[in-house]
Amino acid sequence: MKICEMQSKYYQVNLQNMLEELGKDRAETILSDFSCPQNEDVEYFLKRKAILFSQQGFAKTFLVFWCSADETERYLIGYYSIASKVIEVERNSVSKRTYSKLLQFDVTSFSEEGCMVPAILIGQLGKNFTDGNNTLISGDELLKMAVDRIHDIQYELGGKFTYVECENKEKLIRFYQNNGFVLFGKRKLDKDETMIQGEELMQLLKYIHT
Repeated sequence: MKICEMQSKYYQVNLQNMLEELGKDRAETILSDFSCPQNEDVEYFLKRKAILFSQQGFAKTFLVFWCSADETERYLIGYYSIASKVIEVERNSVSKRTYSKLLQFDVTSFSEEGCMVPAILIGQLGKNFTDGNNTLISGDELLKMAVDRIHDIQYELGGKFTYVECENKEKLIRFYQNNGFVLFGKRKLDKDETMIQGEELMQLLKYIHT
């Protein structure tokens, strides 16, 4: 299988590469090992939507595996999914410094009160709790992998921003803020987002230095 990136004991695999090299049935078997009781939406996406989204180009999913030093043991420990989007940011929702950076990438100048900026969404981010595999990587490490990949993509294609959407929970918001993200808005849940708690998602963005 084509390894996207080796990072000491971790390696990443693009789900699309897995599908092309192993086939859908084998890929589904590997994904079936994933469990995330803390977030049903994260688990549901990987098992029910990730393959379709990857094949149709809506979003790309990267699986993260842990590998023993002698390479005899490999475990699926987490994943993340990314997609190209455009975000609306109101002028007064972020600091003047952040907003000045956003303005440089404004694609429509939709109003004096805000701007619209291309950004890569980290749509899903989760660890695999099967057999305690979640202990093999920290949330900070998993998020950094996603941000680093976005950095590489934007270095080649342009762009400076990534963003996430999370439930309105202090612990989650603090996690992203501790990793350099800042709040810029919120949105109401779509009708099909039935596994997410609450009525809205908080939106946080990050400026990526390339």
